Amino acid sequence: MKNLFVFSLISALLCSLTEINAQTYKDITTSNTGEVAGLLGADVDSIDSLVVRGPINEDDFKTMWHASFYGNLSVINLENANIEGGVIPKNAFCHLEEQLTPDWQYIDCIKLRRMILPEGVVEIGYGAFSYCIYLEDVNIPSTLRRLNNYSFSECISLKTDPLIFPEGMKEIASLAFQDCRSLTGEVVLPSTIKKIGAGAFFSAKITKVNLPEGLEEIGDAAFYACRLKEVYIPNSCQLLSGASHFQLNYGLEKIHLPEGITAIPQNFLSCCLELSKTNIPTSVKSIDESAFFQCRSLENLELPEGLENIGENALWYLDSLEQVEYPSTLKKIGKGSCDYWASLKRIYCKAPVPPVCEGDQTTDKTPWGDFDSSSGLRPSNDIPVYVPIGTAELYRNAWGWNYFNNIIETDNFPGTTSIAGHVQEQEDLHPIFYDLTGKKINKPINGRIYLRHGEKVLVK
Repeated sequence: MKNLFVFSLISALLCSLTEINAQTYKDITTSNTGEVAGLLGADVDSIDSLVVRGPINEDDFKTMWHASFYGNLSVINLENANIEGGVIPKNAFCHLEEQLTPDWQYIDCIKLRRMILPEGVVEIGYGAFSYCIYLEDVNIPSTLRRLNNYSFSECISLKTDPLIFPEGMKEIASLAFQDCRSLTGEVVLPSTIKKIGAGAFFSAKITKVNLPEGLEEIGDAAFYACRLKEVYIPNSCQLLSGASHFQLNYGLEKIHLPEGITAIPQNFLSCCLELSKTNIPTSVKSIDESAFFQCRSLENLELPEGLENIGENALWYLDSLEQVEYPSTLKKIGKGSCDYWASLKRIYCKAPVPPVCEGDQTTDKTPWGDFDSSSGLRPSNDIPVYVPIGTAELYRNAWGWNYFNNIIETDNFPGTTSIAGHVQEQEDLHPIFYDLTGKKINKPINGRIYLRHGEKVLVK
């Protein structure tokens, strides 16, 4: 009798386990929207995989969310579902009113790991997959035309690579892939894309993205703290709204900026430590605050004619830069904007009037550093500063420029024709010399060193 009892107990347990295992997967077919809850019934909290065929609506998405939040649902296949209006509803898998703990200290997250969406989806709603922190894979239907704000925000496990968006899409909405830190591959944008919203890929670790001709706007912090290596912004993109667009892309080596923009925004390329090649478009009038902050690998930076303003800390810590050429149009140089240029060997400034230097005169804090600083990280006070003929005294008496001890007049600036032909002939007959302080010398003395065309020469 005892053995029979044990056998019966084991049989009952096996039947129970079989029943539980059978309920881990469910394949249902709806006839009308709103039927998912009824078809799942008591199994709603026990299944981990679900296939849905037929029409579904917002109520059905709420049921699937419930099964993943309160139950174990981690894989959902909607490949053969017909979603009402072709729209994944707003907050389909994110209901913060229930997921937030009572004291709002943290969010309990659903268990969704994989989602298969059907063709026919045209829109993914606001916050549809926000805080689905276990979601690793989702497909983007070829019919998709709109992503709303926060669509996949905080999906920190999402790994889809490449992440391809279909032709016809015009916008990647603000914060759509915010903090998708497991996105480490390529993003492929369609030729129809017009706008990349603010924070669209904020802190996603994507390494490659194409920005097609026809793109018109890149929003605030759109690619902040990504891992991009090379970027080409087309000339069609004339709106760089906000700030910090590519800030903290530590490995970014090369970026092309579009002709036509008039300003390089605040913190635009701040802390892009490996950036070695870029351009400043001829249309740019202002390099805003901290735009190239700590771009330590830049060895060459051509500042175009037409540039009027260099903002505070705009070029701070460019310690690979050996030479700078300020254009004749420059009017203002911001506080600390040229500080920590440890490798700087020479300065050329074509401006006939010394550009105003912003800083703190009470502490002698100039754009290039402190007067009394002995730090080897700052430009030396003794490097040659070449200015237009007849302007040396103006520069020596201008606050900020008086940081330098070696201001020299010249008419031979890099990239320009030094002197017209007839003037050159006269110069050959009657050469003009300056002493090492930049003062014009009428009668040079043999055996002494002077400056001619900005270069040292020995008079014989």
